[in-house]
This record gives sequence, structure tokens and C-alpha cells, in this order.
Amino acid sequence: MLLITTPQFYPEQEETLRPLHFGLFLWPITPSFRSKVSFWLGEGYLYLGYIKRWKKYSCPKCSSKKIIKRGVRRGKLKFFCKDCSSWFQINRASEIKNLSIISDHFLGLSFRSLGIKYGVNASTAYRRYNSEVKSRIQCVDITRKYCSKFCGILLVDGKYILVKGYERKIPVIYGVDYLTHDIIHFVLGTGENYRLLLKFFTSLRLVNYPLQALVSDDNPNIREACLSVYPNTIFQLCQNHYKQNLRISLNLSNDPTYIPFMKNVETLFCRKMGTEEFKIRASKIYDCYKHDDLAKKVMLDIARRSPDLLAYSKLPNVPRTNNLIESFNSHLEGRLKTIKGFESFKTANTWLNQYFIQRRLKPFTDCTKQFRNLNGKRSLQITLKDSYKIEDILKLIKWPFLQRSPPGPAICIQFSIV
Repeated sequence: MLLITTPQFYPEQEETLRPLHFGLFLWPITPSFRSKVSFWLGEGYLYLGYIKRWKKYSCPKCSSKKIIKRGVRRGKLKFFCKDCSSWFQINRASEIKNLSIISDHFLGLSFRSLGIKYGVNASTAYRRYNSEVKSRIQCVDITRKYCSKFCGILLVDGKYILVKGYERKIPVIYGVDYLTHDIIHFVLGTGENYRLLLKFFTSLRLVNYPLQALVSDDNPNIREACLSVYPNTIFQLCQNHYKQNLRISLNLSNDPTYIPFMKNVETLFCRKMGTEEFKIRASKIYDCYKHDDLAKKVMLDIARRSPDLLAYSKLPNVPRTNNLIESFNSHLEGRLKTIKGFESFKTANTWLNQYFIQRRLKPFTDCTKQFRNLNGKRSLQITLKDSYKIEDILKLIKWPFLQRSPPGPAICIQFSIV
């Protein structure tokens, strides 16, 4: 930059300069501008030469601006921090933001594709991603410290992922608050057993989640673990999962004998209905097929499970299926298709933590019917406490690797007279 003290001028008037009044100007130095400066200042005006450049970088460890450049190695600038006595280097030729790498990676780009996009190799892209993700806050800690506006209706399901060192895929269990669509918590374990599910619901209790109703598939471990931590919870069995289990028991894929019977059974689960209406319809179906042992057995099982199948009538807004969390599962499955597997259990847990945080921060766009008011909002934004704003959480989560310090005052270091 040049600091110029001269009669005020404008670039478009370089041939017919007319002094207006004296002033102080800053102008960028370019090759074309150097010749113009000599022309403009040919009358012998005073000007000040180069000024000190503002500090562009700060120490990534202590954020200090008191840094000294100590050479270049393999095209990378080396700096020394006076405050914390630490060294760091910057590849100025490929200066990229780690947050861009993270967002692109969770949009589906592999590390090899990220390297091609940003002009670095795949290992460098992975190091940038890993250094940023490791310092991120845990998903459950966000729920504990900053969230409280939950409806208390929880949808729980799991997804199996491939991790190196395990013969079979291992499950990740997570829960979604129904009315806010917010992901409360997740746990990764070696099996979808009672111990893992007990750990999940115990964590929910520790974050003060007001669980009133639980919707899940026909896994007995989920219900038992939930009732051991939340004994007064209403359990709603997903009707879609129950119907699928009936189709398997009737062997409809190979034997079409019970297809008419199954169509009659599906009328019991076509919509929400009261207990009395459900019993009347079920009794009619039972009378029609009471001479068939298998059909009779199915209807008796429906009568036995009717309290779980009709639990939605005990509390408002309780869904009869967990289709919502199944849509989350399909999104997660699509994202995992580009990943062959995880190197270790810790790597998988770190990736899942960042994935669920990204999901909580992504605004909704395609919500319909009773949830159309959620469009344009983030799920985390809906559940935040009144004392916090979403901007505070974004600052907490999106922390850049290289912090740029604000520009300071201009300092003149060279004088000369033309």
C-alpha cells in the first residue's frame, strides 16, 4: 500500500489533474499504478512510501498476533509465536478452510475428491478434517447445556454400520424428538442389546429429557430398558413394523393363500381409531377366519398386543408409526454408501457425532402437513433454551483452524520525497 499526501485527484483525471484540496489517501500498488504515481507526483509533491502490512495470521494455539516469520520450507511459511513459544506453518499456496472440507465431506465427497477439489492430496484433506472434528463438542453435551424445549415423544431406532475389527456390522442407536425433529442423543455399541439400550436411556435421564411416550419397533430390549429408567412411559409399537412381522409369519412372499386375510388385517392399522372401534373391527375379522388356525393365532396375538398398538390414544400427538426416524435412517444409509467402512470404533463414533450435529444444524425444506411450520428452521434452533440463540451455538461449533486477526492501524516505515 502507498500512503500519499498530495492534492486530491481521481484516476479518471490523470491527464488533466486539478488540485482541489490536500488529503491523505491509501491506494493499492499495481504495476500500472507505479507509472501513474510517477506521473501524478511529477510536480514534486510529498508522499510516504510503503507502510507495514497488517498481520494476516495468528497463532492457532493461543490466537496471539505476536508472531515472527522464520523462513519457508517446501513452499510452507514457518512462524514462531512469541507468547506461547510454539511453531506453526501455513501452506499459502493451498490455503483452504477446514469448515469447507467438513461440509463438503458430509455432503458426500470422499477425501480423494476433496483433495482434487482443493488442490491437496487425500491425506492432507483427512488431516484437516480430523483436526477440526476432534475438537468438536459432543452431540449429547449440546442437548444437556443448551436445549430444553422438547415435546417428550421420542422415536428410537438403530442403523448398522461397518467398522474394521468386527466380524459383523455394529449398531448406532439414536432418538428423535417427534414434534421438533431434533436428534437428542446417540450411542454406538457392539450389539443392539439390553446393556447398550440401558446406557442410551440413562444418558437421556442425565440430560433431563422429559420422556412421556416412546415409539419403536418390536424389539423387547428397547421397551425393557426404557421402562427401567422411565417407568411411567407410554410405549407405542410401530404398526408398520408389526404388519411386516405378520407378513413374514404368514409367508406371503411365497404363499398367496393369506393375502385376502392380510388385507383385512391392514384395515385395522389404516388410521388412528379408538379402542372400541378397533375391537369391533377385529372381532368381525376373527369371526370370518375363526376356523383357520393360523389366522386365529394372528388375531389372538393382535388382541394381546392391542395395548401397545393403540397406546397413541393415551396421549395427544403420539404417532402410530416411526416413519419419521426411518426417513432419517434412509438419509444416513445414503451417506454411508460412499464410505466403505470405518478404521476403528473411535473413528466411527467421531464421524457419527459430527454427522448428527450437522443434521441438527441443517434447515428443513420439505416438511409437509402438520410440520410445514418447521421449514426454514433448524431442529436445534427450535429446542434451544430461551437464554441462548442459535448464533451462539454456531460460534461454538464452527471454530476455524486459522483465525484471522482484525486489521490494525496503518504504520508508516519509509519516507521519501520526489
